[in-house]
Amino acid sequence: MDKYAGDYLGFDYDIKVGTGTIVPNEWDDNYKRMAEILSKYRIDAVGHKTGRLEIIEVKPEASTVAIGQIVTYMELYKRDFSPSDTLVGAIVTDREVGDMRLLTKKLEFDYYII
Repeated sequence: MDKYAGDYLGFDYDIKVGTGTIVPNEWDDNYKRMAEILSKYRIDAVGHKTGRLEIIEVKPEASTVAIGQIVTYMELYKRDFSPSDTLVGAIVTDREVGDMRLLTKKLEFDYYII
């Protein structure tokens, strides 16, 4: 991320989205809270640019699984945070995997190999 950090206004890390596990009412409040926090989806990073937010997934040798995560995270982020800025998906990886450039381009996701 340091390689491209100058392109951003800042980052938020480990952003929790989604509803998490639904737990029984009889559970103790502490356990309910822990289950809710630990079972939500986690966005690796949200990169802030002027008028734009990047939902960033960081994976070694990122494949189509990362694309599915980004699609899911973008929808949940929209629902949970109602951002006014445009959302864009971004995948950061250490090695290019076949067809990922085609797929990320088609989906208009940013694709960083570092």
